[in-house]
Amino acid sequence: MSDRRTSRPVDEVLPDFGVFVFESHHTGDFSMDFRSHRFVKLIYVLEGAGKLETQTITKPFQSGDVIVVPPDLRHRVVDAPEQPSRLYVACISLSLLRFDSTIAKRFAFFVLGDPHLTTRVAVTMRRMVYRQQTLDDAISLSMVADALRLLESVLDPRTHVRKRVARGMTRDQESMRRYVNYLEDYFFEATTIDEAAASLGMSRRHFTKLFSQQTETTWLNFVRGKAVDHAKKRLQDTSIPIASVAFECGFNDLTTFYRQFKKHAGMSPAKYRQQSGQADDSDR
Repeated sequence: MSDRRTSRPVDEVLPDFGVFVFESHHTGDFSMDFRSHRFVKLIYVLEGAGKLETQTITKPFQSGDVIVVPPDLRHRVVDAPEQPSRLYVACISLSLLRFDSTIAKRFAFFVLGDPHLTTRVAVTMRRMVYRQQTLDDAISLSMVADALRLLESVLDPRTHVRKRVARGMTRDQESMRRYVNYLEDYFFEATTIDEAAASLGMSRRHFTKLFSQQTETTWLNFVRGKAVDHAKKRLQDTSIPIASVAFECGFNDLTTFYRQFKKHAGMSPAKYRQQSGQADDSDR
């Protein structure tokens, strides 16, 4: 990350492939005039605090937040006194969304603070900043791919539901509750418990404790259980090969899949499919 500070905003000029990412590290006297643009802008607040002002709305931000700035919105960043901000900014052209004209209409001015989401955004932006500095021929492909992942993350309807911390819950407990809800649909994205803990900004020990409190089981057992539940449905409803079902559910080898399926379902995948009436010659 650059230690160069600036008192004025960076000029946002997009390359031909439509994605530009930069770091803006502000001095104490940073000043920004109102501006608007035809692209979507995503801001990750690495340090500091302040507010993002439009001509009608003001939204405060702090370290760890993600700000979504839709096209054509006149806005400016105003840092809090004695808290100059350090921002990652991703500028993404609407030309990348020509395949679906309805997507551009879904962007709204929003500040998102869910740790699981914002950590994923931060990791992606860091990768994009690094990739942008390389000169290889694949830079446009990787930058566009990451840009679309960012847009997918912030457009997920669940990220825009305003959720208060439930009565009696700490913020970490509330973050864990949201993460568990996320796993219900995205269990196949789970990698390791260490990465899961890092995505919430928690130590492994604290993550494990809170996860067990929320689910009454371990992280791995929960993820495997969700994967097997999905596998059972696919075995019942389709005739695709068992190996394909295993891969779709997040298993990279059949041995682990068979072992976990039998542990959770009490029988082999082939027997389960046979009982459901979907047996196929490739499964025998």
